[in-house]
Order: sequence, then structure tokens, then C-alpha cells
Amino acid sequence: MADETGKKRKGTALLAVMDENCTSCAGSPICEVHCPVDDCINLLYEETPQGGLKPYRVWVDNEKCIGCQMCYSDDLTKIHQHKETGEIYYEYASRYYDSSKKLLEPSEVPKKFQLQLVGTETEDRLDKKICPWDAISMVEYDEALETSAYFYDPADIRIVDGLYVIDSKGKEKLEEKQKEMLGE
Repeated sequence: MADETGKKRKGTALLAVMDENCTSCAGSPICEVHCPVDDCINLLYEETPQGGLKPYRVWVDNEKCIGCQMCYSDDLTKIHQHKETGEIYYEYASRYYDSSKKLLEPSEVPKKFQLQLVGTETEDRLDKKICPWDAISMVEYDEALETSAYFYDPADIRIVDGLYVIDSKGKEKLEEKQKEMLGE
């Protein structure tokens, strides 16, 4: 899938979107820990009237998200491909299976550097969501670009001492857009 600039996007047709339910897990977002892409899921701070910063919510860099769903569910089976042989391996709960989904002995598992993650799959993730607040949605890419603008606007985010910060005006603008979207 290509975006407006014409470059090819890596990953699935999905994009993670964090909504108004995001509490930032009190400044230690669980979803951020599960994300395999550096600086894709980021903690956003709001400026306080006293001039300090406090965690506001998490935002997803839409340019970096590959739609892998690892921030969304811990019930995912990871699909790896051996870099040299092309053989497929499945990983679930730190156990590896061959292409016929037969459990492998630890001595039969290739080294991590020999494998590359090529996808994920799941049977049922309803009880296994990562986010305790149900703030993450996996949305089709084009719709996700539009939806995410209600919850975080990269144009309103600036970097202060290595932290992503939104000022009170930017926060108010987002919250007004959310009310509009929800019909309030």
C-alpha cells in the first residue's frame, strides 16, 4: 500500500490507533513495551499550568506503525522465516513450532538472529488485550489516518528535552474534535 508521498508502506493493512480511553498507564505505557518498532508508540506529555509536564496519553507515529498488532494483543502467534532456508517457524508463549505446528525441542530451534518476523496470527484475542483500558484499535490504514487525527495530531506535538509534548491549546483542540466525533 502506498501513502500520499508514493512510498511503499511496510507491514499490514492495519494501523494502531490510541483513543480517548488512553491513560498512558501512569507514564509507563504497556503497549510501548510490546511494540517491536523503535519510536513508533510514544508517550505524550501535556504541559501543566504550573509549567511542568505530566503524562497525557500515548500516540502512534503513523509513518512507523507496521500494523503487527503486538501492542494490541498478547495472544498472537508470531510467524518467523529462517533467513537462509526460508523455512517457517511459529512462536507462541516462547515456544517454537515447525511449519506443521509440531512443537520443537529447544535444540531444534534456530538462533534468533537466523529468524525474521514475517507476521502474526491469532485465534481469539478478546481476553488477551494488552491495554487494560481498551484504548487501542487496529484500523484499516486509510481510515486509521483519519481516525487518529482526533486523538493526536503530530503537527501539535513538539519535542522538549527528548519528550513529546502537547500544549494546553493543542490538547483542547483535540478534545473538541473528539466531542465533535462522538456527537457531544
